[in-house]
Amino acid sequence: MATTNKNNQQLREQLIAAVVKKRAALARAHQIVVALLEPHIEEQTFLAMLAEIDPHNYADVVDERHINKLCGYPLCAVAVEKVPTKQYQICGVKNKVYDLTERKKFCSGHCFKASEYIKSQVPTSPLWLRDKEKRPNFKLLPSVKA
Repeated sequence: MATTNKNNQQLREQLIAAVVKKRAALARAHQIVVALLEPHIEEQTFLAMLAEIDPHNYADVVDERHINKLCGYPLCAVAVEKVPTKQYQICGVKNKVYDLTERKKFCSGHCFKASEYIKSQVPTSPLWLRDKEKRPNFKLLPSVKA
């Protein structure tokens, strides 16, 4: 009976430690989302923060920046004043209809593509289990020089 109580106590302590770790990881992700709402963010700081958020957090950053009338791409500080009112774009050359819902959140096509490129690299594993994983090496979309 004593070993059962000891095992139960150990299991309880492990569960409590796991819950505390999960809450800390979620709180850190929230802090990062709030930090990424600022207009001027350094590249290296941004890339370091990406390992501690998930795709949902990144989508929240894009949405919140759009609400604050900033370009949805965290490395861009351009204010988006004129948002297109149309929802679809028809391309006669390619004979396609494009949904502009997500594209409206960005100041340019490059920022939209760069944001999608980053979003595709953000890990999908649970935040509180990331300490056991290898830290990803995030890459930015190269800027187009005219």
